[in-house]
Amino acid sequence: MEATNIWKNRRLRQILMLVVGSIIALWGIFVVLFYNFTVSQYEQSTLMRLAGIANSLALQIDGDQHERLFKTYKSKDDILSKVQDSQYFIIHKLLKSNYEANMLKSPIYTISMSESGMFYEFGITSDDKPYFRHPYNTYHNTLNEHYANGGMITAYQDEFGMWLSAFAPIKNANGNTVAVVMVDEKLDLFISTVRMELLKTFLISILIIIMIALLLFWQLGKILKREQKDKTMIENANMEIQRINHELSIANEKLSSLDLFRKEMISNISHDLRTPLSSIIGFLDIIKTSSNQLSLDERNKYLDIAFAESKRLNLLVSDLFELTKLESGQIKIHKEPFNIYELVSDIIQKYELKIKTKHIDLNFEIQENLGFAYGDIKYIDRVFQNLLDNAVRYVDEGGYIKIWMLDAGEKFKIKVCNSGEIIPQEDLDNIFDRYYTKEKNDQARSGLGLAIAKSICTLHDCTIRAESNEYVNSFWFTVPKTQ
Repeated sequence: MEATNIWKNRRLRQILMLVVGSIIALWGIFVVLFYNFTVSQYEQSTLMRLAGIANSLALQIDGDQHERLFKTYKSKDDILSKVQDSQYFIIHKLLKSNYEANMLKSPIYTISMSESGMFYEFGITSDDKPYFRHPYNTYHNTLNEHYANGGMITAYQDEFGMWLSAFAPIKNANGNTVAVVMVDEKLDLFISTVRMELLKTFLISILIIIMIALLLFWQLGKILKREQKDKTMIENANMEIQRINHELSIANEKLSSLDLFRKEMISNISHDLRTPLSSIIGFLDIIKTSSNQLSLDERNKYLDIAFAESKRLNLLVSDLFELTKLESGQIKIHKEPFNIYELVSDIIQKYELKIKTKHIDLNFEIQENLGFAYGDIKYIDRVFQNLLDNAVRYVDEGGYIKIWMLDAGEKFKIKVCNSGEIIPQEDLDNIFDRYYTKEKNDQARSGLGLAIAKSICTLHDCTIRAESNEYVNSFWFTVPKTQ
């Protein structure tokens, strides 16, 4: 009876919960601070040690020798044995002796930027089996940012676990960075050990806290009184009022959002349609008012322009309606399994003539037998075509486009990169917005392609992103696999 009364007396219940909660909170703060301090100290000391090894090795490796290896053996797996080339073997022995002397658990290796500057390749490794010129696809951004001067990479996660890394530049006789030497150490084992010790301490602490709580529970049971029924009724009434207020608030927000969306849609549609419509009216007015003063070529020229603007206006209206339907949830997608390789291959073939006409170098890495994707093939087709349209539109004549299709666990990842004018970093978060504009003398599209692509990906619970570095712009999106 006393135990029941404790939980029905709000004041005493709050005191009990406050005491127990304070103890748990203080202990939790201590555990978090201790854990963060321990990991931080270990991370700093380890990074300094790795950086020391990397810098020492970088000074010992002959940069000209390393550069000659990459010029002599230009293809992947041209070196399959550590003794195949004497220069390779010399650097390999140096790396391996440092690997053993420092009792590292992960191989030491060198990484060199490809000639295109778009990706990195593995060079020499302390491991007995070479991994020569294999692409390094999971590199950290810090490698890009400090490739020429070296640096340290704090804890980061990849498919093999959590790592700490340091790298230092290997320079040739001219002082140019030809590669970097990379030293890694896995962080997972240390973190697991620390967490296990903290878990043991936490379990012991929980037992102590339970004993304290039981003692308080026993003491408070002696002084409890039954709570009045009207308090329970008042609390229930307050909860009901809060629930009703919450529902009313949600309803008001929905009404406000719908009204704002309606106003923005009308304003933006008017703005988008005004430019081509003004152009059509202007040229037709010239033909009408100055018909006797225009030559046949001039009349045909103005008519061609008005006709082109009419087609542009029609495309803009179509895209606006499609985007509005997507954003308002009027379109229902019909998901089904489909062959992602065949879809991407077919779309690339459609664009080959247009790409050749612009003298664009097209490279693509897509593998057969990756499996089946799951989605509405019509709309996934539209997303990829919109990204490819965007790449073709903004790549300079004579530039290049590269397309990847990767297996990313439960999803496929499709990536389109193009050379040309680089998108500023501050614009990357806004580039998929409906009204983001970028000056370009190409009026063949409505400018809504990326916004449509994002809306389609949202309906499929897919991710779509834009990235850029000093060399290329990249757009990628994911497509779920068939389960």
